[in-house]
Amino acid sequence: MQARRRPLHCAFGSITWARMLQALDAMRNQSKLLCVAERDIDLLLLEELNVSHEFSKWLFQRVFGDIAAVPNCEGAWHSVTHPQLGESDLVVIYEDGSAILVENKVDAPAQPEQAARYRRRGEGGFKEGHWEHFVTCIFAPERYLKGNIESHNYDVRVSYEEIRDWLKGQGSRRYSYRSYVFDEAIEQNRRGYSPVADEDVTSFWRSYWELATKKFPSLEMTRPGIKPANSDWPDFRPNILGKELNIVHKMAQGYVDLQVRGASDKLDEIRSFIVDPDLDVVAAGKSAAIRLVVTQVDRFGSFEAQRTSILRALDAAHRLLTIGKELRNGI
Repeated sequence: MQARRRPLHCAFGSITWARMLQALDAMRNQSKLLCVAERDIDLLLLEELNVSHEFSKWLFQRVFGDIAAVPNCEGAWHSVTHPQLGESDLVVIYEDGSAILVENKVDAPAQPEQAARYRRRGEGGFKEGHWEHFVTCIFAPERYLKGNIESHNYDVRVSYEEIRDWLKGQGSRRYSYRSYVFDEAIEQNRRGYSPVADEDVTSFWRSYWELATKKFPSLEMTRPGIKPANSDWPDFRPNILGKELNIVHKMAQGYVDLQVRGASDKLDEIRSFIVDPDLDVVAAGKSAAIRLVVTQVDRFGSFEAQRTSILRALDAAHRLLTIGKELRNGI
């Protein structure tokens, strides 16, 4: 005797197969991803570069040209940060000493002189012996690459469409899904930039603000709203500094900057004010930055576990506030 199929039960009673099929049809027509963050693409690419010789070989040939003997990939690293020169989204190194420094963009606006900072990091890595030669590269949707002037300042531009087509051409279910993720990112770029809140990062910022307000009220940190996943630069603009100066804690990079707007051509003049050996003066785009190096802070990590590091960074910001008061009338 054939067993009867038992109905599925939930808190609201039985679900008929007809209703369930209707629900499945609705789910199939819905995107599998609420949004695609740059970090999502970073980590997808990071895995492929570290485990897929075929993908790392394709990227090498795409970047360096159609070379028959492609070296093996030594490895790829995510969010590689230099304390003075900033962060590379991905760094890929091959056995022949070649390196690719990758900036990844889904739809976020480009930062001023970002490509130039990638080049300086590449030159710094060469001097330190990390690689024998390097290329700066930007990954982004084709629409972004065509419409963004800053993207033309990288050595090589690789579109999401190219990566998607390579993934799709591998013919497996796994790669079909990965090409789907790139399709979603391309469509997201077409719709335009709209930051999506990250609950954990937003909570981290709220705790950061509460600590800054309690311990260092003179910094006058503005209460933060919702924050996307890539938000990690708390900005302090106390009234006493005026409109030309502000203080920024660049958490992932591991430094706190007192920024002087439009003063990148006045570095020597600013250095003449500085007597503290812990301070450095560097260009930050068109601004000058008086910099204190601090412990890096991970916005995705536990706030309480990093409380001491954050307090020290806030103390550094307070030190820079004092210097900013002195500088305001001198520059």
